[in-house]
Amino acid sequence: MWIKSLAIMIIALLCLLVPWGCAPSLRQNEVESRGSLVRFVYVNPKAQSVCVSGSFNHWSDESHCLRRDGSTWSLVLSLPEGRYTYGFVIDGNTWEADPGATLSEGDGFGKTNSVLTVE
Repeated sequence: MWIKSLAIMIIALLCLLVPWGCAPSLRQNEVESRGSLVRFVYVNPKAQSVCVSGSFNHWSDESHCLRRDGSTWSLVLSLPEGRYTYGFVIDGNTWEADPGATLSEGDGFGKTNSVLTVE
């Protein structure tokens, strides 16, 4: 009889621990799903390369390069909620603010950055 009681207690404890053990992975998935997919688009038929550089990638001018489809360049990134400034680096040396952006601001060094808010 005591074996049956012990088995019931073990099963009850396992039922209590299983959901608790899964909770961290559920929370992690929730964190990973925050933010939004952002599509950067730039049209330039003469460009050989187009990369996006901004506050979201520590202003790297080659880590997030767009892919070409005809004269249109595009890239989709998943960004967490926040306010970002960015621009396009054309052919590795020419800075251009996003002509499709609705907001822009000076960078304090004579160039213009586009502004993106992800909600």
